[in-house]
Amino acid sequence: MSSPPDIEVLVVGAGPVGCWVAAELSAAGVRVMVVEARENRAAFSRGFVVHPRTLEIFDSRGAAAPMLAASRQLPTWHFAMGAARLDFAVLPTTFPFILLQPQAQTEEMLEEHLRRCGGEVLRGRRVVSLRQEPDRVVALVRHDGAEHEVGARFVVGCDGAHSTVREAAGIGFTGTPDTMVSPAALVELADPPPPEGYLQGNERGLLFVIPLPDGRFVVSTIDHAVMAEVNKPWTARMVRDSLIRISGTDYGLGEVERVSTIGNSALQADRYRDGRILLAGDAAHVHFPMGGQGMNLGVQDAHNLAWRLIAAVHAERDGDAAGARDDIDALLDGYEAERRPAGERVLEDVHAQMGLVAATGADGAALRGRFEALLAEHPSVNAQYARRLSGIAVRYGDGDGAPDGDEGGDEGGDDRLGARVPDLLLEQDGGEPVPLYELLRGIGPGRFVRLTVGGGRTGPEAGVAAVITTTAVLGPGWAVRDGWDRPGSVLIRPDGHVAEVMTW
Repeated sequence: MSSPPDIEVLVVGAGPVGCWVAAELSAAGVRVMVVEARENRAAFSRGFVVHPRTLEIFDSRGAAAPMLAASRQLPTWHFAMGAARLDFAVLPTTFPFILLQPQAQTEEMLEEHLRRCGGEVLRGRRVVSLRQEPDRVVALVRHDGAEHEVGARFVVGCDGAHSTVREAAGIGFTGTPDTMVSPAALVELADPPPPEGYLQGNERGLLFVIPLPDGRFVVSTIDHAVMAEVNKPWTARMVRDSLIRISGTDYGLGEVERVSTIGNSALQADRYRDGRILLAGDAAHVHFPMGGQGMNLGVQDAHNLAWRLIAAVHAERDGDAAGARDDIDALLDGYEAERRPAGERVLEDVHAQMGLVAATGADGAALRGRFEALLAEHPSVNAQYARRLSGIAVRYGDGDGAPDGDEGGDEGGDDRLGARVPDLLLEQDGGEPVPLYELLRGIGPGRFVRLTVGGGRTGPEAGVAAVITTTAVLGPGWAVRDGWDRPGSVLIRPDGHVAEVMTW
């Protein structure tokens, strides 16, 4: 048998997903190495949205405040680039809005959070190959022209759509290919549209404009005249022509610093786990960035995976890996069982939006108009789509990852099981609501929490290897909001979802 590895988890890729999973592990005392092939953090952002559920996750570790202070909050968001907005203000969360923030800035803030948790990013290090052994994975890492081996108990691939980790593990990446492309251009506009004109649509296509803090703009179009030319690279001239076709003006287009193209392929890893190798973020799923769901989906992957790895590492570290092997495998298999269906649902959601935006001519305009009327005239439908897009609807029931209030729920059971714990949860003597995460933030990652309401007994702890459970008892005067006020106890998983409900 080989000697125990010095590194317990090797995280490949230092984008937002890699930084978050590494921060969780580092804060729990797991020995982590984060390697990133890029010498410098990416300066250009394709993603600009932080959704409510992601903000809840960040807030549970004290990482949301810097983002809230630095970025713009929007209480509504689009569906399929339509004019009828989804109303996030009605969502049951402390964060009933999206945060408009370039992904490069999000990545920078999460890397700083990782440093506060005791971790760091090692840049300029590319994983060349992986070799699985019974008790570890050996990675061949190239740095400064030399190659050396790194052994780790587990490897997490957060290295994007062209993941070396996924390919080295022999995991397929299947789905639908590009049938259309859209530009994303970083530009200067001398005469930009007013804010109400940042989103436009007509029979010729759609225009989406994102203002940046430095005065520049990201401009993207879905131009029905040229969108099917999937093998043709976009130029600055093509961006100008597209603006004029859709809007009748180029808005004083000045310097075009960068033009990239985004295709509508939707791909997902055939499995999220191969032995000691696991995938998260774009390494596990990619889709057109409609609605800004990609990074947010990946952060939820990371949050779900981290506590499972913490438990698995503790079990192996304690020297009872053989006896706990079945428990460890079940724990890690649960990551795929919950997160792969959640990813599938987002891909389906994006497919539906792309169907709306790519429908051409008068027929397409009528279809979009009819759907926008549905969102505008039926608040319950609007709220359902807002919950799905925001990420707060995901619940884990029987491993299906289905949104609560939608198909896949636990009919006949407690309607809280598997749901995320609302962060606006507690109030005392009619005072201001207190987020549960604020009370429990000091407990740290990797720990289950049993919240006891109304006194009385507590039940048996979850039979998960090496997971520490902390009990929080609410004293007199406290009430639990939003239907969570039945006497009993709730076992809360480290990722904020309900593992067990006991009532008396």
